[in-house]
Amino acid sequence: MTKKKAIAMPFNWIFAIIAGGFILFFAVFSAGKFIRTSEQVIYTETAASLVSLFDPLETGLASGKSSEIIFKKKSKIFLDCDENSNKPFGKQTIRFTEQTFGDEYGETGQPITIKDKYVFSDNVIEGKEMYYFTKPFFAGFKVNDLLIIYSNQNNYCVYNANEDFQGDIEGLNLKNIHFPNKTDICNGVEICFGGVGGRKCDIKVFEDQNYVLKNGRKLYYVNDLIYGAVFSSSEIYECNVKRIKSRFNELAQIYLDKIEIIERKNCEPKLGPKLAVLIGENIRNSNDLLLFNEKIKEINEINQRAKDGCKVYYNINWER
Repeated sequence: MTKKKAIAMPFNWIFAIIAGGFILFFAVFSAGKFIRTSEQVIYTETAASLVSLFDPLETGLASGKSSEIIFKKKSKIFLDCDENSNKPFGKQTIRFTEQTFGDEYGETGQPITIKDKYVFSDNVIEGKEMYYFTKPFFAGFKVNDLLIIYSNQNNYCVYNANEDFQGDIEGLNLKNIHFPNKTDICNGVEICFGGVGGRKCDIKVFEDQNYVLKNGRKLYYVNDLIYGAVFSSSEIYECNVKRIKSRFNELAQIYLDKIEIIERKNCEPKLGPKLAVLIGENIRNSNDLLLFNEKIKEINEINQRAKDGCKVYYNINWER
């Protein structure tokens, strides 16, 4: 009996320790899971709020608008683009997270879908302050706004920029974008228009050939798409170019319907067949923008020559 009692006591303690340890582990695990779930909910809501902040920057016929976001903690925004989903317009997704302990980031929230905007940026934007601006994109008529985002983590040094580019950036009062002289020292991402000897030139802009060279890849642009090419990753840029062409197709179809109406008012618009052909042409990559733009110029000239009351559209300030 004495031996049995000696054995029973340690067993009770061992059982209590194991059971207590299991309960403690379960409690810690549940608390951690609850915290992570709560964080993900907050991050998902934050991503949705970011999308809603973009709405007031729609330009109408303005030349551009700008704003900024200041977070309490260092944050990350993840952007993806898929031209094949949500036909015919494609879509983008945005996810958000912020620093939790030290330099560690929490798990991102659920992706929020962006269907009606064209956001140009790096795939991952990191910083406590983020700046964004819009520029309208015209292809004869206005197609949509281009939304460009970058953070205070990047300092941009633009050399030998043309007057339009520098005037737009300075007119929008954009931060962290500088225009030093060729000999000035400026620490940051170097953007060089043309050849600037003696500089590393992370991004090169070749205006005579309408392309931006980034990471060994040529991103072709027309008009204000230059800002998308300069400030976004090649993947997001190429995807959005295709999405913009899809939107152009849908709007152009509406103008074709308008042509049928104004023909009944003794108007003889001659751009209809050319517009119909352009709708059927795909843009495989940004290089196709150059031929697309030449055809748009021709259509726009035809529209401008039409007599009053017979123009198909009136937003003719699509090109400087």
